[in-house]
Amino acid sequence: MPKAHPSKLFAWSAAALLVLIAAAEIGRRATDLPSLPVLLDLQFDLTPRSQSYKVFDANPIRRSAHPAPLANEPRPLDIALPWKNGSTLGVLDFIKTAKAHAFLVVQDGRVVYERYIDGYDADSRFTSFSVAKSFVATLTGAALAQGKIKSLQEPIGNYLKPGEIAAAYAGITIGQLLDMRAGIDVDERYGGSLTSPVVRMFVTTDLDKFIARRHGLRFAPGSRFEYRSVDTLVLSRVLARATGMRLSDYAQQTLWEPLGMEQDASWSTDSGRHGIEKAFCCINTTARDFAKLGLLYLNQGRVGDTQIVSPAWADEPRLPVNQGDILDYRDGWWIPPGNAADRDFSAIGVFGQYIYVNPATRTVIVKLSDYGVEQDEVLTLLAMRRISHHVAGKD
Repeated sequence: MPKAHPSKLFAWSAAALLVLIAAAEIGRRATDLPSLPVLLDLQFDLTPRSQSYKVFDANPIRRSAHPAPLANEPRPLDIALPWKNGSTLGVLDFIKTAKAHAFLVVQDGRVVYERYIDGYDADSRFTSFSVAKSFVATLTGAALAQGKIKSLQEPIGNYLKPGEIAAAYAGITIGQLLDMRAGIDVDERYGGSLTSPVVRMFVTTDLDKFIARRHGLRFAPGSRFEYRSVDTLVLSRVLARATGMRLSDYAQQTLWEPLGMEQDASWSTDSGRHGIEKAFCCINTTARDFAKLGLLYLNQGRVGDTQIVSPAWADEPRLPVNQGDILDYRDGWWIPPGNAADRDFSAIGVFGQYIYVNPATRTVIVKLSDYGVEQDEVLTLLAMRRISHHVAGKD
């Protein structure tokens, strides 16, 4: 085994000291931090980000008792994809440039292109990061269809008790959480120390305590959109109360089983002791099983004879027409610019995770990566739109 360079050893030692100092500054709250090895692993990316589920506790999500493998119909993808400054990339160059480990194209229910690199394969499990938010949105639609939630206009104070949330949050509606219009004051900056709220939320071993300690509002609920992972976390606690189930168990019953998921999955949690899912991120499964969420939306919320979400709910993400040049957000999904013809939409997770859905071409594309924090998202979606047109014969 090669010896570590002294400068690296010094840097690691210095960083370890900084972590310990940060923990001491947090004082009495330091008891809800994970172990020092976990903190160091996350700080230095010792485990690839797309594999970060390996450092967290998790609730299992079992594969379906009736798995539904996707049919294979491979086709060549010899096309040029739009990229930076008017340049183009071939598909394989695009995959490599975007640091993808898994890239899957499903058109009309058939896998037409599938590529794995860096030693990964079709059985490899990846974490979703914020792609999980689209799963939570879908579970919200399912709970509404089942009558477990009466309306998106219900205040969350109907479900969460005083002491579980601040009084200032009790009047926030389920729909405001879903659309990220709640105003809960947890800053979304991903860099920084353990004092950064969203970083703290990611690593805490007690998410219920984390929620209970929040008190401030950044703006009046419903007054504007502001992307905040905490909104999805609070929404997941509403779902757990409304369904009487852990979020992972509800996902298994409502999505994994009827969608015919082929592989065992998991949902990372705050700790083995509490078992509260990191609902704002961290569903861990394979590319093919991620694709099945997109297929549910292409099929009007139905799998066979089972209507999981209403047709209106399945149509909802595609309804906005984004005429700008940046992403829009609605109901747990991102809307790319220029979507009037395709009405396409996508789940997006930090570090380059995607489930792209194009109703006009009946295409779902999954990309699972170790890319930048928020890098080339619009360009990536436009490249995916180009691929979807090609495989559907709409060039």
